[in-house]
Amino acid sequence: MKIYLLLLSIICTGMCNSQVLSINISENNFGVDESKSLIVSRIDDINNYANTSGYVEVVITLGLDDYTFNSIPNSLEYSNSYLITNTDTSNQYTLYFTPLPIVSINSNTTIPDEPKVLASFTYADEEQIVVSNIGIELRGGFSQSYPKKTYDLEFWDDETGNETNNEQFKELRSDDDWILDALYNEPLRIRSHIAHKLWLDMHTPYYIDDESKAKSGADVNYVEMFLNGKYNGLYNLSEQIDRKQLKLKSYKDEIRGELYKGISWGASTFTSVPNYDNDNREWSGYEYKYPKEDEITNWSNLYNLTNFVINSSDIDFTNSIWTRFDEGNYIDYFLFLNLLRATDNTGKNIYVAKYKADEPYFYVPWDLDGCFGTIWNGTNKNITDDILKNGFINRVININPNNVSATIANKWFSYRNNIFSNESLSNLFSEKYNFLNTNKIYEREALVYTNYTFDNENLSYLLTWLENRLEYLDTYFGNLLSNEEESSISKTHTIYPNPATDLIYIKSTNGTVGKSYKIYNNIGQLVIENVTHNNSISVQNLKKGIYFINIENSTYKLLKK
Repeated sequence: MKIYLLLLSIICTGMCNSQVLSINISENNFGVDESKSLIVSRIDDINNYANTSGYVEVVITLGLDDYTFNSIPNSLEYSNSYLITNTDTSNQYTLYFTPLPIVSINSNTTIPDEPKVLASFTYADEEQIVVSNIGIELRGGFSQSYPKKTYDLEFWDDETGNETNNEQFKELRSDDDWILDALYNEPLRIRSHIAHKLWLDMHTPYYIDDESKAKSGADVNYVEMFLNGKYNGLYNLSEQIDRKQLKLKSYKDEIRGELYKGISWGASTFTSVPNYDNDNREWSGYEYKYPKEDEITNWSNLYNLTNFVINSSDIDFTNSIWTRFDEGNYIDYFLFLNLLRATDNTGKNIYVAKYKADEPYFYVPWDLDGCFGTIWNGTNKNITDDILKNGFINRVININPNNVSATIANKWFSYRNNIFSNESLSNLFSEKYNFLNTNKIYEREALVYTNYTFDNENLSYLLTWLENRLEYLDTYFGNLLSNEEESSISKTHTIYPNPATDLIYIKSTNGTVGKSYKIYNNIGQLVIENVTHNNSISVQNLKKGIYFINIENSTYKLLKK
């Protein structure tokens, strides 16, 4: 059930001799944590309160309770906090205004791992208020031991869950099944959020022309959450990965669309292929998600894929792997996995899916909190110089079917010119950090969770890690291109050092003075054209990246550090 209410009214009285500013915040647009004397509230059009210093009193009504500001504020801002007093009880509170949606959940029973139990749910943003019954349960494995829990929600039309209803939040999908991701083990609460958005930006399902609403993963939005009258902090409100999200073909007396979730290690990393049991919805690191249990359980298709990847001959693998697994998805996921260095996402925390029968499988990432310089438990892991693989990735690298390594490298450098550029990624992290910091959301998190400081030092670590990771991956993928070139181009010159920082030197049996040369960036744009005057060329003014130098009709790859 959705209720659309007027969120704010301003009443100015006593205009002749004095002014009292009265602000009315309607029900569901705020949360009160009595144990911490904390209030978080939405407010409509906060810019209307840029100058409140002229009032003699400021009163805010939250539902049925009136509060007065202890001192007249100069303005009302998301970037400030205010001491207010309840006029009936004289209790004092710290009031924050938030630009984020507010979720409030109340349950009369302890929330278990499963099954879902009845709770009441409200959601308020600038456009809507949603009030509904929900079924709620804990989600996750080890994360259930954290003080800040992740929850799985299902929206109910009744109190038993026999009838469900779909809800939509902002630009996210309309559905009855949602996740509130706690982000507890993420030092800045931004890595997972940005990673989910980044995957959606970079990858589109190959069958999008047939399924225009298909998504390649789960989208997320930030909310602030109260549970049973206590402030629980910042969450990702997340879509689910399921048949509906991916628009997989439904089961109709035979298997068409397929979906499997990686929950541990085994066949999920393409390192083993044990026998399966169709009476069991789990097999060697996988959980069977679709078709549903009441329709069919048959592991043979996934078993056959795994067996082919591990045991097929090199010739068979080369000839048919990209009919069995979507090449474009493999490339994007390999690049995404290694950009993030998401160590838990090579088999666990990943979905394998198929759109319909006789079409290739593809990957869908999930649970992206251990990435960008951290691991699963939130610990910083300052490793930037490795490549994450599983059995499937390793075999593709070793066999290189249809010269896919060159395609992968070129795709990497194509992304490096836009969404993978250091500037673009650094801006994403800095802007999200500044948003959470400036609007005092980190301050509120620290009131209830002390495991991280949310300070600028953590951001500096992330940005430095990112710069070093990009530099290493540029070298790795640049070497893939070099290997291809060395096998196909007859060299008449030698250039060194490579990678280079300031100067490169040219060695040639034909001499180097007076030779014209051109330098192109990795997308074919001419950046330098000149004539050699000695045996060196200055590359000092080039940005970091891959370049190609053409001298006397021969082309050489150069990595600029």
